[in-house]
Formats: sequence, C-alpha cells, structure tokens
Amino acid sequence: MCNNLTKKEGFLDGFPIFLGYFSTAIAFGLVCRNINISLINTTLISMTSFAGSGQFLMVNLLSNGALLFELFISILLINLRYLFMGASLNQRLPSDITFLQKIIIAFSTTDEIFSVAILKPQQLNFKYLFSLELTSYSGWVLGTIAGYIIGIALPCKLQLALSITLYAMFASLLGNETRKGGYKILIVGFISAAINSFLITVVDLAIGWAFVIAMLSATIIGSFFINGENNE
Repeated sequence: MCNNLTKKEGFLDGFPIFLGYFSTAIAFGLVCRNINISLINTTLISMTSFAGSGQFLMVNLLSNGALLFELFISILLINLRYLFMGASLNQRLPSDITFLQKIIIAFSTTDEIFSVAILKPQQLNFKYLFSLELTSYSGWVLGTIAGYIIGIALPCKLQLALSITLYAMFASLLGNETRKGGYKILIVGFISAAINSFLITVVDLAIGWAFVIAMLSATIIGSFFINGENNE
C-alpha cells in the first residue's frame, strides 16, 4: 500500500487523545499538588514519563514513603506492556527509519496511540506517528500544568477527594480486562489485592515491595489460571 499518511492526519487522529489526556492529566496535577510535589517536578514527571497509570502509581507510592528502587521496579513492571506494543509498531515502520526516530516513537507510545496507529491500513511513517504522538503528549503535559494551577483555587477537601483518581483508573483497567478475559481475570485481581493487603497489614512490608510481590504473584498465577482462549 502507498505510504501516504501525513502530519495533518496524525494531528487529527491525535486530537481526541489530546482531549482525553488533558482531562486525566488535570487530575494528576491536582494529586501531585496535594502531596506537595512542586509544579516544576510535577511537570518534569509528565514530560519524562508520559505514562498515565504508571505516574498515578508512582505518586501514590511516593506519598506512602516508598524507596526509589521500589518505584523503579513497580513502574518497570506496570509498563512492560509497551515493550510488546513497540515491537508490533516496529514491524509496520519503513526500513529507512533512523534509530533516533525509533527512540522518539518508542518514548511516546501509549495504549491509545498504539490502538489508533496499529489500525491504520497503510504503512506507518515517522511524520504521521510524530504528529500523532506530539499532539497526545501535549495534552498530557498541558493538562498536568493546568491541573496543578487549578488546584491553587480549589478547597483542600476537594483536592483530597481527587486522590480517588488513582483507584478509579485501575478499577477501569480491571473492568476492561474482565470484560475481555472473563471472570478469571477478576479472580486473579482479587488474589493480587489480597496478597498486597496481607503483606502490608500483617507482615508490615513496605508498600513498594508489597506491590511488586503482589504484581509478580498475579502474573505467575494468571499464567497458569487463565488459558490461551481468554486472550485471543
């Protein structure tokens, strides 16, 4: 097929993602302000990470006193899915694309961007993907800044209430996976939550390590408990 995807198409495809990311990032900015992370550091987190669920998890662990190594392992595990997304996108790229261009594409690949790009019937190219990703990335960074600034005018109690955003995000992810994979996904999720709660409340393990162990346990249990038919 002709490689005719343009920058304009990338912008148009990325604009709906921009709107979604902007609104979600507002909540992230508010949460960061609530736990006393500075505006500069909050902005840098979004600029250098660009990972919604990973960032919400990170600030939650930070607010609970997790160590840097615990943060690293937790974020690495939760973002491992991007390794497979990147490999899939790489197969759709032209052979003359440079290594630097691949790095730029890999950094900005998210679930939504991957879903939009992979469904294109044409061969993907750098100018389209860069425009798509830059549009989406701008929504996340600008939303983070806007949320932080908006938080200045919001009452303290309302800012505290927004901490539920993290749990709402992971609940929506669990609900979506349950819809696709069936009740076994939900059972594995409950087992993981039970392990995490036991390690924190009974064993008195640090929250970062409890999360890592619970995540790895869920992965191992899920690999045996959920057959291949559920993931087709």
